[in-house]
Amino acid sequence: MTGSQQTLPWYVVYTKSQKELQVASLLEDRQKLTVYLPEVYQKYRGQIQLRPLFPRYLFVQMDLEERESSVVNHTPGVVRMVSFEEKPLPLNDSVIQAIREEVDRLNESGGLPAEHFSEGETVRLRSGPLAGMEAVFIKHLRPHDRVVVLLRFLGQENRVEIDISEIEPKRRRGTRGRGRKISYRK
Repeated sequence: MTGSQQTLPWYVVYTKSQKELQVASLLEDRQKLTVYLPEVYQKYRGQIQLRPLFPRYLFVQMDLEERESSVVNHTPGVVRMVSFEEKPLPLNDSVIQAIREEVDRLNESGGLPAEHFSEGETVRLRSGPLAGMEAVFIKHLRPHDRVVVLLRFLGQENRVEIDISEIEPKRRRGTRGRGRKISYRK
């Protein structure tokens, strides 16, 4: 690339559910566009797999003065390009670079955890002899599929290291009965 050439802008493409890979392939192969689909390692259906960092979104680099946005919008699996006042919104190259760096950092550290819990959050054990008991989430461990929880059992508090798949968020009731909603405020 010469100094007089400018880098083409990036645009965000919103896809149908779980069609990110198909759309990326079609845009690259048929339309000959540069596509970036950020993928990170994540536990999914019991296996560590590459999964989209932003489900249903990917990035495409193109010159809208040379090609119409309909080239992208009419691609099978595409819902639309993300637009403002019906004009696709360009992203700065530095945004894409920052996303690439974050994806690399996440993948080097083992990827994303299957679920995200916050320190102090109440969780429920979903399996084993203590299934149904509540615990307090303490922290994620490396690799991401292990966590530490504080479990109150037989009058004592114990820090326990378990697999993240063995806990779930504590579910709150949604209604008081007869359809009356409960408002939870933090």
